[in-house]
Amino acid sequence: MKFPEIKLPFGKKKKAEKLAGLDIGTFAVKVVVLKSDEKNNLSITAAGKHPLSRGAVVDKDIRDREGIIYAIQTLVDEVDPDITDVVISLAGHKVLIDRVEVPVPSGKGKREQQIREAVMVEAEQRIPTGIDSVRIDYMEIGPTEDNKQIQVILFAARNEIVDEYVGVVMDAGLVPIVVDLDPIALYNIFEYNHEVPQEGCIALVNIGHSLSNVSFVVNGKLFSIRDISNAARSVWDRLQTELHLSSDDLAQLMLGKIPLEDSPSTRRAVYSSCEDLNIGLGMAFSYLENVSNGIKVEKVFLSGGAVAIPFLVDALANSLGIPCELINSFSKIRFDPELFGDMSVESARAIYTIATGLAYRGGTLYDTH
Repeated sequence: MKFPEIKLPFGKKKKAEKLAGLDIGTFAVKVVVLKSDEKNNLSITAAGKHPLSRGAVVDKDIRDREGIIYAIQTLVDEVDPDITDVVISLAGHKVLIDRVEVPVPSGKGKREQQIREAVMVEAEQRIPTGIDSVRIDYMEIGPTEDNKQIQVILFAARNEIVDEYVGVVMDAGLVPIVVDLDPIALYNIFEYNHEVPQEGCIALVNIGHSLSNVSFVVNGKLFSIRDISNAARSVWDRLQTELHLSSDDLAQLMLGKIPLEDSPSTRRAVYSSCEDLNIGLGMAFSYLENVSNGIKVEKVFLSGGAVAIPFLVDALANSLGIPCELINSFSKIRFDPELFGDMSVESARAIYTIATGLAYRGGTLYDTH
């Protein structure tokens, strides 16, 4: 399957010595470095995160450019100063992901060129500011049932967000060899580590601070992607109210510096706090049913920093009535648990999912796997 990428003007590069994924989040920048041996087995050689000041990134928009550059430089110096090339990703309101259908190419002309031209026509109709304001790519996902149309997932990122992210990474002394997308990084690392079910439907959900990405996999293939604005922020805000927490206590809880007691009242508070997130996921699942003639999600795999919220996985499973579990982004990857310091492996595999998926994508550019 050909995955999309936002085109960059760096040209083809020789095989990278290190496969590094850099994830610029709301509260921290995270990096994972992978190494591939002669048998194409992957191992994590370095990983780490460095906090960002509050408000440095707001709804995926960069607000404190110098602070992010400093954080990236500090993180690389701490984790592996030899990192040069990285894969980064985008998400948020300046990224459009849409499922479209285009005509099957005729016998005249190159097939790929005909599909791209048809996708651009569709993009022009969906992007109010015009296609010159965005970088566009697409992914073909198969024919319609009547074989008269080709189903495509369209990706478009506003020029300014691409320039912002590429600019801070380059000013930090790194070369972004690919600009990927969060849900694609999520799908890639899931596919590498898990057996993708060839029948039925699963949902891959990455819960960030202000945005959640939902990737639907139907009969073994990526079917559609949705972004929902319900994420960890709404859970934490509601939890503060439910448990009568001060702002300082909430901050300590979010950082994992104080525990949340396991009691019936606490669990009820977390279950109640997930209400908005449940509604957002429910709407995404309803969208899937509408565009697929009734396909229902049978299992949910979760990742993202929000899974550190105690009892969240159980709360979502209970509310959605669907089995939920964490993505094991390290299942087939060798690693030393000490790389993550005091962080549990369970938390690390959730928090570093996107960064690991980006590092893995860097390896696929050179056919190392």
